[in-house]
Amino acid sequence: MIYGLLFSALTGGFIGWITNWIAVKALFHPRDPIKYRFFEYQGLMPKRHKELAKSVGKLVEGELINAETLFERVKPEDLDPIIAKIAAKVRGDIETRIKNGLAEFAAKVPFFNLKADSFIASLMNKAEAEIAALIKKQLPSVLEVAAKDVSEKLSVQEIVSEKISEMDIMKLESLFERIAGREMAAIVNIGGILGVVVGVTQFFIQKYLII
Repeated sequence: MIYGLLFSALTGGFIGWITNWIAVKALFHPRDPIKYRFFEYQGLMPKRHKELAKSVGKLVEGELINAETLFERVKPEDLDPIIAKIAAKVRGDIETRIKNGLAEFAAKVPFFNLKADSFIASLMNKAEAEIAALIKKQLPSVLEVAAKDVSEKLSVQEIVSEKISEMDIMKLESLFERIAGREMAAIVNIGGILGVVVGVTQFFIQKYLII
């Protein structure tokens, strides 16, 4: 009896394990279609790569994130460093033009020797602060308009779908294994455990309930 029980348990466990293992592998294999007369088979991801890419893109934009949502996450204070760089760049360009203009004027006018560097620097410091303040003041309305405009022109769905479609199937499989490798292994192992349970149950049914 013990050998029959052990055989049923091992057989059921192996069948359950190998069945789930094949199911998991069938997600990506075979990569190329296998054809035999009227029969054709190919792994789920290689066969429906483009279709699944579109579905994922649609899911991401419809349920998770879109261009408008991205802009809503941007707060004006988050852009302070960028505003400071823009104001400094504008200030630098204007200051350079003023100094170059004065230098050209001094070269053309005899006895002109105006030392205005400190005055220009003081003036441009104020101008830089005013430029930064003006940008900050206008930024919320600019972001609001930009969010509506970008959401009409930028499609997160198209970007996600395009990236997944262009991704090599081997790279996609590697990414999938990194993300869900443990879960897939657990599914395979659970198949083996359930197979053992089914094998043992079947043994006792045949032994004691079937006459």
